[in-house]
Amino acid sequence: MNTYLISFFILSLITVSSPGPAILFTVQNTLNHKLSETFRGILGVATGILFIATLATILLVFAANVMDFAFLITSVIGSLYFFYLSFSSLQKIAKNDLKNESRHNSFLSGILISLLNPKALAFFIFIFPLYLDTKAINYQRPILLSLIFSTNVIIVHSLYVCTFRHLAKSIDLQKFTQTFNKVSALLFFIFGILLIKQTLDNTSNLFT
Repeated sequence: MNTYLISFFILSLITVSSPGPAILFTVQNTLNHKLSETFRGILGVATGILFIATLATILLVFAANVMDFAFLITSVIGSLYFFYLSFSSLQKIAKNDLKNESRHNSFLSGILISLLNPKALAFFIFIFPLYLDTKAINYQRPILLSLIFSTNVIIVHSLYVCTFRHLAKSIDLQKFTQTFNKVSALLFFIFGILLIKQTLDNTSNLFT
């Protein structure tokens, strides 16, 4: 196996494993929904990664400032979506709707999480191009790298699911879930604030 593939595998594995919106989303699903719904969410996250990788590859053909503008627009939408997730987490506590499947589509939510995840966006905008020849892009390479990243998503998120399902068996699940939903609401709100700050910084840099 080529060295660049090994390094990309390790780097993407570290990126996926580090706590962020996608991991938080999977753990929330593990605690609040059935296992089948949780894995649909994981597949959604992995599918969203493929969309981001495809978009990043296409944008690499164009000027870098186009990517900056795309990142700016996504940051705005992402901040609003994270605020929504924060509010949704608080609603779960108020309604006490554990394991409730109504009006919940984990697959689509997983795709949105990936598309609006600043960690994933930063990786595919700043790290992904380092593994590609931007002057003559061979589409076989970005496809392979994207599949490696998505596979890491499925592996790592499945491990998080197993860990938290095992943890839930030894504690008061309802109390722990309510506490975790409160923490999730706070973290999603912080993600939204950070994206707003990033949007303002990028706006000043883009037009100066």
